[in-house]
Amino acid sequence: MSKVEFIGIGAQKAATTWLHHVLSGHSAVTTGDTKELNFFTANYDRGYIWYESCFAEGPAGTIKGECSPTYFFSQDAPQRARDYNTDLKLICILRDPVERAYSNHLHEIRKGHIASSISFEDALAQNPAYERQSQYKMNLERWLDCFDRTALLLLFSEDISDDPKGTYDQICRHLAIAPDHNPAALSERHHETVTYRNPAVQRTLRRGGDMMRSLGMRGAVRKVKGLPGLKQALSMNRQHLKTKVAPPTGETRKKLTDLFTPDMEFVAKVTGRVDLPWQAWRERRDGV
Repeated sequence: MSKVEFIGIGAQKAATTWLHHVLSGHSAVTTGDTKELNFFTANYDRGYIWYESCFAEGPAGTIKGECSPTYFFSQDAPQRARDYNTDLKLICILRDPVERAYSNHLHEIRKGHIASSISFEDALAQNPAYERQSQYKMNLERWLDCFDRTALLLLFSEDISDDPKGTYDQICRHLAIAPDHNPAALSERHHETVTYRNPAVQRTLRRGGDMMRSLGMRGAVRKVKGLPGLKQALSMNRQHLKTKVAPPTGETRKKLTDLFTPDMEFVAKVTGRVDLPWQAWRERRDGV
């Protein structure tokens, strides 16, 4: 079996699902049989044979890759990934670190790990991962200790929202593949702030959609989702957590912005960008 040639390493709640879908639909890419294989973290004991068996062998010129956000903040994953393939290409998507931490909180509520009545501030004090996964300097340095800077494509989820096609083209250049024409998943967004009044309905629809995508019927999925009756039913079943869960207070925002300032400055230095597309960066710059 041929080696896996690229991995999406995170960060969590920063458009890694979008990355998986646009690449899994690419004609020259074979992705894992599930979105998050977590091989270099939770499943490392299964070995390389198991890892490579999760990918179908494609035609000549096809590359293999997968996206697992747990890799980004893992202490072990960078060295394990290098031991596996020194030529591995990395894709990392970052997001405003304060917004990412808040989105982490919404994710935990959506998954049923904590109650929606628990405030962001209370959860922040009880879950170190909220802060740790937004500490970009520490996490990126681990990867850059193991891989050359040219191996790492560093993107921003805000840029994906503003220019998905431009970001997609960047990814294809990094992977040395030609962009597919008008990929179906390009403008799809996967909202972590959405929950459902009837989860069973959503699970059934999601399983049906995943099955159709696995059969190469992405276009049909888009058409079905756009049918008037189904579209209305989906909308009525949808519930936005941001309407139920308060955002960080001004005091908390200031505390987190101060905490993440070294991380934002490191990202600006590594990317060579004078301005980052983050509210926290603007607040740091303006002393808000």
